Amino acid sequence: TPGLGDKIELRISDWISFFSGKKIEGPDDKRWAVKKDGGMFDQFTGATITPRAVVNAVRRTALYMETLPPKLESLPACGAAE
Repeated sequence: TPGLGDKIELRISDWISFFSGKKIEGPDDKRWAVKKDGGMFDQFTGATITPRAVVNAVRRTALYMETLPPKLESLPACGAAE
């Protein structure tokens, strides 16, 4: 649908900025959904599919990012001798 992708462009809409500072509390965190599905994120007027997809993509990315600190700690420091 033309125009729906505009919501993730800050120069057009601030919808995407609502993700800033949000934390996820595990893979079953029910807040990480659009409001129509009981979550905390707004959907667009007359549109739910695109916001659901964006919320889900950001949720999956946040969950993945939580796995990184232990992996990063096991790597040698930048410039360290091996």
